[in-house]
Amino acid sequence: MLDYKLPFLKKRISFKALSIVMIAIYVLSLIPVLVLGFYDFPSADDFSMALQPHLTFVETGNFFSAVVAAFGKAYWIYNNYEGYFFSALLTCLCPAVFSEQLYFLVPFIIISMLTFGVCYFFNALFVRALKLDKHLTNVVSMTTLIMMIHFLKASGARAQGFYWWSGAVNYVFTFGMAFFWVGLLLRILYDEDKKACKRKLIWACIWAFPMGGANYLTALELAIISFLILFICVMNKFSKIGIEGLGEVGKKYVKLIWIPAVINLIGFGFSVTAPGIKIRSAETIGNSPVKAVLLSLYGTFNVIIDEMARWETLVVLLLLVPIFWKLAGGLKHRLRHPLIFIVFAYGMVSSNMTPAYYAVSNFDEGRLIVLAWMEFVFFAGLSVFYITAWIRGLFEDKIFSAAKETSKSDSFSCEASSAILVLFAVLIYGSALCVMPNPHYYTATSALYELASGNAARYKAENAERLKALKDPSVKTAVLKEYTDAPDMLFYKDITDPEFDDYWINGSMANYYNKDEIVIERIKHEE
Repeated sequence: MLDYKLPFLKKRISFKALSIVMIAIYVLSLIPVLVLGFYDFPSADDFSMALQPHLTFVETGNFFSAVVAAFGKAYWIYNNYEGYFFSALLTCLCPAVFSEQLYFLVPFIIISMLTFGVCYFFNALFVRALKLDKHLTNVVSMTTLIMMIHFLKASGARAQGFYWWSGAVNYVFTFGMAFFWVGLLLRILYDEDKKACKRKLIWACIWAFPMGGANYLTALELAIISFLILFICVMNKFSKIGIEGLGEVGKKYVKLIWIPAVINLIGFGFSVTAPGIKIRSAETIGNSPVKAVLLSLYGTFNVIIDEMARWETLVVLLLLVPIFWKLAGGLKHRLRHPLIFIVFAYGMVSSNMTPAYYAVSNFDEGRLIVLAWMEFVFFAGLSVFYITAWIRGLFEDKIFSAAKETSKSDSFSCEASSAILVLFAVLIYGSALCVMPNPHYYTATSALYELASGNAARYKAENAERLKALKDPSVKTAVLKEYTDAPDMLFYKDITDPEFDDYWINGSMANYYNKDEIVIERIKHEE
């Protein structure tokens, strides 16, 4: 009787249709986020890190001379401030070096790299390595990206993660590159084309060293992965334990996969032994390595699970269960150790926090939080996949072994389709209830609000007024009006008064625009 009343329960959702829908949702959700970038403006470290490249470009008008100057500044940073040489170089190549009008490219560059890296990795893992369905893999990639970008809670993390070049390129951009690099390693082992494997091995070696010089959070995780690769290579050599699923080409290149791993560890070694670290450490208060690890293990619960993970994250992870169930139908080998994998995943998320707790004793900055959140989303999704595949393996072996479902089906069952639709409905309904009183609930809705309310337009107009004074060579003391109400999504830090610690921003901006002094004119509020 229920079937007659609810005919949609008989509908079966195809893998391809769900993939198209998720891609469309992701692309549409990015439109307001990217459009908001046209109202963006550089701030704080954008003026100090990119100072020499900018002055070189102003003087010469030569793009390549500015790039050379960026290398020089990165080398100075390595010797005098921080060891993450690759991240430092990227930070010095701010689009505003060449024109403030190019600063709108920041979210385009950052989100493009993140999207490419995540999609490339999941395709390498599920499609190339495990030989699973490509449409379901697209669904997993889009779902993961939606959670990473739009479920990010803190507005400060959104600003520093997507709109502020110095924070975004240092952390989120290199995080996306890390996915790409690990995806390269997987494709080296599982690609059937010998020439393609050779090319990917070369690229993996080329990028291995600079990825060792990425921000310390990402670089540490890649160093852990590189160490595990070396361990597996040693075990494979002396224990004669083969890696499952390798083709003839992969069996040859598995003997060479240690090369990019070693190069990456060398790059990481250069980063953590940089002369500038000693100088920087004298300015900060850190923790011992043991205490930093313990704080990181606690921080995974406190910062991520308790403070950032909300109901919609749980709903989407549940939504992934029928997707992973179907995806796991194509596995040729059972997954047998869910507890070990969960411990590994938890450790990797926690390791993401360790460098900050070790160096500065806290995990407060938005650019750190955004990376920890993305790491959590990624490993939470992989953990759900592992547990789902493990449970499916138990059912197939013990209950349904005589009538095992083949992996040739290209659609979900009626029951799974209904579950997906119900969870979508819950997500839409719950989101509406949350967004109506709080338009900043999601990243996309927050961007829409800033655009629709006129906050972004006012912010751009006020920056245009500032630029008139900053670009005027006759003005040596630039007096800039305080922002009326800077959008949280775009604003990181502004110039301030001499008695505040952030007054260095005034000096950096003055040097950047060749001014003797920059002063802020405060808005007078009625008492």
